Amino acid sequence: MLAAYRAASQAFQQALATANPADPKLAETMVDPQLQSVRANLVADQAKGIVGKGAVTLHPKLRSLSGTKATVVDCAYSTSELVYESTGKPVPPVTPPENDGVRATLVQVGGTWKLSKQVVTEGKCAPGS
Repeated sequence: MLAAYRAASQAFQQALATANPADPKLAETMVDPQLQSVRANLVADQAKGIVGKGAVTLHPKLRSLSGTKATVVDCAYSTSELVYESTGKPVPPVTPPENDGVRATLVQVGGTWKLSKQVVTEGKCAPGS
């Protein structure tokens, strides 16, 4: 599960770097409603000429596992920011690097774990927790 969570995060960062809602890694690592939500945000970013840069360092922990459903919690350190692709200037509001609380739900689909829902609380967790 933790590898699947990491793969979904990496897929999102990769797609965000080019604002590509059709990146095949998204569908390989996510299912709806998360996949639909991510694609919708990327379509909006693409239309505005916005891409992501920076990195996210993950510290996931398995919170619960029940059959084909798992909950992962994380305190991810993010230096990621949105920028205008044409100028490289940050999209307001600019936030400094921070630790973001993450609660992710993964489901097993055809023997593969995929991210189905994720809630991020920006700046709301203790580092390394």
